[in-house]
Amino acid sequence: MTQDIIVELAIEDRLLADRIQGMLHELAVDREAPDTDALLIAITDALPPPEIAGPTILLSDDVDPLLALRAGFAAVLPTSAESADLRIALDAAARGLAVAALRAIEETADEALEAWDRGLPADAFHLTTREREVLSLLAQGASNKEIARKLGISVHTAKFHVASLLEKLDSTGRTDAVAQAVRLGILML
Repeated sequence: MTQDIIVELAIEDRLLADRIQGMLHELAVDREAPDTDALLIAITDALPPPEIAGPTILLSDDVDPLLALRAGFAAVLPTSAESADLRIALDAAARGLAVAALRAIEETADEALEAWDRGLPADAFHLTTREREVLSLLAQGASNKEIARKLGISVHTAKFHVASLLEKLDSTGRTDAVAQAVRLGILML
């Protein structure tokens, strides 16, 4: 017998939420309050994942999929994901598997290999568009709150991007991240 899946939408973008809700309706995935035998899966477009007892699927075009999977997401899909992609992600999450678009992972791997060849930290050159925007704002001395306001994201998401930058640039803090980015030629001041 197949386990019932209950989906909780935690999507800030109204148009995306409506599209995902329509796909869930087509897939006949229950969105009612969970009963005792159902698995609860959240779908979100924000970082970090919402507080939920079950797996979480992230819909984003601005996140390094490997970093998001390491952060605990069960799946990472682009916001343009189709119904079949969503079904695969839901099924995989229900089975305890992790899913991400292969194209995004291949891009991450290619850039990491290039950085390795140059003797740089493996993640140094794979910064998402959003991470580059955050890095630019860090160079201007912006706080997480200012970054969130200027980019139209939550403070939690801004913190996630800053933490991702610190890790990718192997930095000890915000100032060190900017200095590392300048030294590596990623950021021009």
